[in-house]
Amino acid sequence: MAYFTPPIQGVLDISNVQGNYFPVLLEFKDGNTNAIDLTQFTEIVMQIKGKYDVNYPALITFTIGSGLVISGTSNEKLSFILDTYFWSSQTKNWVYDITFVKSATESYTFIKGSITNVLTASKPTS
Repeated sequence: MAYFTPPIQGVLDISNVQGNYFPVLLEFKDGNTNAIDLTQFTEIVMQIKGKYDVNYPALITFTIGSGLVISGTSNEKLSFILDTYFWSSQTKNWVYDITFVKSATESYTFIKGSITNVLTASKPTS
């Protein structure tokens, strides 16, 4: 669950063993724990890149209806799945951010983080 008051930005790092496909579900609430209706934004875009750099091209881009899904009784949940295309890459470390656009002059990046593609499961130590 994420609590935000614009323009505060949260960091969520994601790690997964290659080949395990799981949905990531983010729940957005304001500083008073009220649900944030994500349908108030005209656009929500998640970009996955090799490094943090405005000029670095996105390797994968998710948008609502194309990788990002809004759900919840108050439209406060955002989910995505890091799928076969993503995990089949031999790249081990990625970065991402999710931009929430209200208008041509108002947008926020509430979430950013790193994604680690662990190529093999670690063996338990005894």
